[in-house]
Parts: sequence; C-alpha cells; structure tokens
Amino acid sequence: MGRIAGSAAARLAGFGAASVLVFTGAWTAGGALDAMAAAEGGETAELGDGRVLPAAGPDVPQPGGVTSTAAGYTLTPTRLMYPWREATEITFTVTGSDGEPVTRFDTRGDGSPVMDVAVIRRDVAGYTRLRAEAGPDGVWRAPMTFPGEGVWRLYAAFTPTGGPALDLGVDVHVPGPYGAFRFDHEDRSGLCGPSDQQVRLDGALLPGGTSRLFATVARDGVPVTDLEPVDGGAFGSLTVVRQGDLARFPVRPEVTGADADDRAGPGIAFSASVPAAGDHRLFLDYRSDGELRSCEFTLPTAPGS
Repeated sequence: MGRIAGSAAARLAGFGAASVLVFTGAWTAGGALDAMAAAEGGETAELGDGRVLPAAGPDVPQPGGVTSTAAGYTLTPTRLMYPWREATEITFTVTGSDGEPVTRFDTRGDGSPVMDVAVIRRDVAGYTRLRAEAGPDGVWRAPMTFPGEGVWRLYAAFTPTGGPALDLGVDVHVPGPYGAFRFDHEDRSGLCGPSDQQVRLDGALLPGGTSRLFATVARDGVPVTDLEPVDGGAFGSLTVVRQGDLARFPVRPEVTGADADDRAGPGIAFSASVPAAGDHRLFLDYRSDGELRSCEFTLPTAPGS
C-alpha cells in the first residue's frame, strides 16, 4: 500500500477490511538485545537487515526504546491487547530489580514530562506522544485511541531516582486487518496535519555525529512568526525514529526556556544524533495560533557518510 496524504492518524484510519492480516516485527527484541550487548562491549553489531550498530562511545548515541529491560528496570504493560478506534487507556508499570513498581522518578528540570511516553506502529506510522500520569500504586495511565490495527511500540523514557536515564520499549497489539505503509526514501515537506501551514525540514543526518536540522513554517508562502513554546520552553519538539528496529534518538531544540508569552519563527533549530546509516522517520510537534500541530518527515543519512 502506498503513501496517503494527510496526518498519521488520517492515514491509519483509512485502512479498510480489505487489508491483509499481517503483524510485522522488522527487528525482534532478542536481536536488539544481542546487538546492544555487543555494542556496549566495544564491538560493532549487525542489526539483521544489513546495517551495523557502531561500538558505544562518548559521541555515539545509544538506541532508545528497543529493549524492555535495562539496568535492572523493566517496562511492563498491564495489558497487551487494545481496541481499534475506541477510546482506551494504556497502562503500564516500571519495576525495579526487586519486581516492585518504581514510584520515585527524577524531573529533568527543563519542563518536559517526568515520563516521556509515546507509541508508534511497526511500519513507522502514527507516532503519538502521550500524557501519562502515575497512580499511588505505581501504575501509569495514558489516554489513547489507536487509529490503526497492528503491532505498536510503547516507549517510556524516564530517570528512576538513584538510577540512570533510560528509554525502554515494549510491543502492544491492536487486533484487526492490517496493511503496512511504505514511506518515501526522502520526504522533507508537507502539510502539518489537516492545517493550512506547510513545514520544510532542512539539514542532513550524519551517522556517528551531531547534525543540525531546521524546520521552517509557512502559510501559503508567508513565514509564520507566531510560534508558541511547547514543553521546556522550546518552540518545537522533534523525535527521530530509525526504520527497522524503531530505535528513537535524542533531538535537542537549540532554543529552550522561552516564556509562555514569547513568540518565534519561522525557523526551529535542532541538534540530532544517530549512530548508523539508514532511513529515519522524524516527527515534529509545534504550536501556532494556540493549536498543537504535528508533521512527519523521512530523512536518509547523508550520502557517503
């Protein structure tokens, strides 16, 4: 099935019963664990689709969200099956090495959520950031309506008090007819959801180093200069997800700490790091006219890098 114009939710919601029932897992959790263990041990590791994860080093970011357990902490959904197109609630716990739910987490001090939660489908469609809140029992809950069937990856990034910063991931399932999307090798521009604004993403992803990326917002060719701050006082939030294993990597906005009344635009600058060559999906959230808008892009790593 080819690409369909519009937002991720609109694309996913457009699937009909004629789609074949296929659950894809482009990279198994076991393969991810083996590759990460090799990389952390100072070796290169093949990802299983011809790409190589470099040995860990101070300038090589480690994949986020490809394993459910790290450093003695485990991300565990309290249910694995969710309905399609129905309002539901994703619930999960983070348990420590004693098997008990962790209830104390550090804040990052930049205005971002204590628990950075998101979901994405295995074909790299439908990336959605969620707002999760913890109960006194250590169970985190986040409202969600899944727009498409298939296997979805649940991400949770956090820092347990006294522990390391972690980004864990686990699969959940939305049963039903499923047909995967194919995305262009490179896609740098488009409408931001069902809005009247257009965004272009410039810059190159350089494997093994830091890349500068620039999102430029316009309305009918006129620069938009009323961008409003989002989490942490940045004027946009960008996430990079690697196609294949769904590893996500940190993207740092170059402007943070803005006050609620501050405005900027038309450009938003970011610094991104990816460890290896390959295609990546990028997901931008920004706020304009009081509305949170979402855009999607596809970028390969720079040729010859």
